[in-house]
Order: sequence, then C-alpha cells, then structure tokens
Amino acid sequence: MERPTREEILTRTVKLIHDFVPELQDAELTEESTINTDAAMDSMSMILVITKVESTFDISIPSSDWDKINTLGDLIDAVERAYEN
Repeated sequence: MERPTREEILTRTVKLIHDFVPELQDAELTEESTINTDAAMDSMSMILVITKVESTFDISIPSSDWDKINTLGDLIDAVERAYEN
C-alpha cells in the first residue's frame, strides 16, 4: 500500500472517529484535539479507533505506543511511524 500523506491520514482518521465514537460525531477535530481521555474517548473507544486505523491503513501500531497517544496528532504520528517500520 502506498504511504498516504499526513493530511490523508488525518482526514481518514477523523472520519473513523466520527463513525465509531458517537459522542464525537459532531466534534471538530484537529491534530491538537485531545482524544484519549474520559472526556473525549474512553479506553474501549480508543482501542476500537486504533484497531480501525490499523485495519484501514494496513499497519500495526505497537501496543506499547498506545498509552502515548493523547491527541489526534499523536495518533497520526503513530500511523506515520508504523509506515517507517
């Protein structure tokens, strides 16, 4: 699979979040948006989003990185790192 641009990763990831996390369906999300908190996504929603992102981009984000993902930008960074490995 060809490596997507950062903007493509962002756009597709925001769509996944809107599709699978109902409480964030209408939220305007940017790279600075905090997503990994009870106020945004609980841990189960976060796991669902990460697994959907992995499936969508045909990558694997090491589980050791999951706790380091707090913002949408952190998740985009993790996707980009997965393409480098």
